[in-house]
Amino acid sequence: MAKDLDCSDIDRYLGKPMDQSFLREPIANNDIRRWVHAMHYPNLLHYDPAFAGESRWGRLVAPQSFAIATDDGHGAGPACVGCIPNSHLLFGGDEWWFYGPRVVAGDILVNERIPFDYVVKETKFAGPTCFQRGDNNYINQNGELVAKQRSTSIRYSAEAGGESVDLDNADDPVWAPDELAALDKRKFAWIQMLHDLGHKERWWDDVQTGDALAERVSGPHSTRSFASAWRAASLATRA
Repeated sequence: MAKDLDCSDIDRYLGKPMDQSFLREPIANNDIRRWVHAMHYPNLLHYDPAFAGESRWGRLVAPQSFAIATDDGHGAGPACVGCIPNSHLLFGGDEWWFYGPRVVAGDILVNERIPFDYVVKETKFAGPTCFQRGDNNYINQNGELVAKQRSTSIRYSAEAGGESVDLDNADDPVWAPDELAALDKRKFAWIQMLHDLGHKERWWDDVQTGDALAERVSGPHSTRSFASAWRAASLATRA
C-alpha cells in the first residue's frame, strides 16, 4: 500500500541546502525577554539583568530553545520540502543537539537548512504515511555551531486522514474559575522551584526514585497568549 503515497518529489531535495531567512540586525536582550515571556518560562537568567549578572555568564543569555526564533518556520522547513499530491501534514517533533556556545545580545545566527531523509510506513490513522526529517544547523557570527535541530513532519493522504477524524472530541473546553485557579497554583509551584534553585547546579543524582517533582503546566491558551507567542516567534520574519 505504501506505493499509493507518491513521495518521489522529495528525493531531489535531500542533502541540498535550502534558502533561508537571514537576521537583518543582531539579537537584542528584549528579543530574548519576549521569547521567554511568550513561552511562559520563568527562569530569571533570561530576563532579569541583576540575577543574570551573578551567574557564571555574567549577563543575560538566551535559553536553548531561542534558536528557533532566529529563523521562520520553527525548524519545520527542511522537513516538509517536496510535493506529495493531495496530502496533509502534521508536525512530528524535534531532536536537538547543543554544542556549547550560548546566544547573547549582539549575536547573529544563521540557519543552514538541509533536508535529511524520509520513510513511508503503514499507520492506522491514515494508511501509507511519510515520516520526513530535515536538519537546521544554527551557526553564530564566529562560525561556531550553536545547535542542530532535526525536525520530523508526518505527511499522509488528506482523504484517508479525514476519514479517521473523531468530531466528538472537536469542541473547545470551557474552564471554570476554580479550575483556572487550581492550574495557577500548580504553575506557581514550578516557578517557585526554579527561583528557589537560584544559581545552584542540579545534577542527575539530585533526583531519586519516588521523588515528587514540580509540574511544568502550560495553558490553557487565550487570544492574548497566542498573540504574545506569535510576536516573539520569529526574529527573521519580523526584521
